Amino acid sequence: MDTVYILLALMGAAASFVTFCVMRFPRIRRARFQPSGPFSFLASFSTAFVIFFISVLAVYAQAVWH
Repeated sequence: MDTVYILLALMGAAASFVTFCVMRFPRIRRARFQPSGPFSFLASFSTAFVIFFISVLAVYAQAVWH
């Protein structure tokens, strides 16, 4: 069961990293959303941190549930 927790944590870390990259580097986005430009470093980092925090809470909830 520990493997499941590790996979959930890795997926959360990957999701937060992808979110940071998509927000910070507009050339990764779809063509329709590229003209809006990059978000600030603080906004990108904060959003990535929130997503990582939610994924950590999900891992914790799974551990408490079992």
